Amino acid sequence: MVVNASGRASGQKAHLYMPTLKENDTHCIDFLYSLSSRDGASPGTLNVYIKVNGGSQGNPVWNASDTVTEGWVKAELAISTFWPNSYQVQTEYST
Repeated sequence: MVVNASGRASGQKAHLYMPTLKENDTHCIDFLYSLSSRDGASPGTLNVYIKVNGGSQGNPVWNASDTVTEGWVKAELAISTFWPNSYQVQTEYST
């Protein structure tokens, strides 16, 4: 997911929802992210949530905010769910 937040009003959000997974185990989620800002101000916040069993709101498991990165940064998360859970990974970027 690439989000260009330049020229956007504060408080706007972009979301990415992965398919629901029904496997019961520990899974590793790897991704790359880059936070930047043209004007040197805060680049916004990137959050990762895990929504379990189709619940209405995901549980926060990771975030990056207010720090401009030098290029792409790798993040690795271990997600554990056990029977009878299903889960969905959700990402949210907000300005």
